[in-house]
Amino acid sequence: MSSQSSLSDRFKQPSQSIQTRPNHSMFNGHHATVDCPECHRIMVPRVITYYGQPTKSICPFCGATFARFPSEVRQFLQRFSQKSVSFDAFKRIALVTVGFGLIWLLATMEILPSEMEALGIFGSIIFSAFGLAEFFYQTIEFIAKQLSHNSSYYWSATTLIAILILYVRDDLTRYVVMASFLMIVRWILAGFAVARSHSQ
Repeated sequence: MSSQSSLSDRFKQPSQSIQTRPNHSMFNGHHATVDCPECHRIMVPRVITYYGQPTKSICPFCGATFARFPSEVRQFLQRFSQKSVSFDAFKRIALVTVGFGLIWLLATMEILPSEMEALGIFGSIIFSAFGLAEFFYQTIEFIAKQLSHNSSYYWSATTLIAILILYVRDDLTRYVVMASFLMIVRWILAGFAVARSHSQ
């Protein structure tokens, strides 16, 4: 009898261990389901693809868009032009401008060779223009951040104002074009700097 009871105990132990074993999910510590912002039902988003590329995820119940996946070009542009509020670049440009200004001054005082006067003039003008563009950009971003606004609305308003100026004042067209060119060049240079810092 004792041997039969021991055998029955052996067969009972695994079943008891299986019943008492906690049920660990593969999503332990993670949310496998989410709440739909439209129909407020618990669901697993369905991913929509276009030519093998995921474009968005939708709710399987109401079809509302849950999340959008940016394209590769958009991801590159987002990485290329990350917005950051910092006047450090403006300070460096201002120092370079002062340096070219000193070269210009010393050349006019004949302390430096007169051939360097043109270098000082062009350097001061070019870096002063880029300094103003950088200062304008950081000022807009700073105001938007302080007011907790999306700076895209500010830039859209600025673009609209520039277009209105082009239609109303023909004599200011060259200045608007020059300012737009400086902002585009500033965006390209800042974007390359951001992309380079992320690649390192």
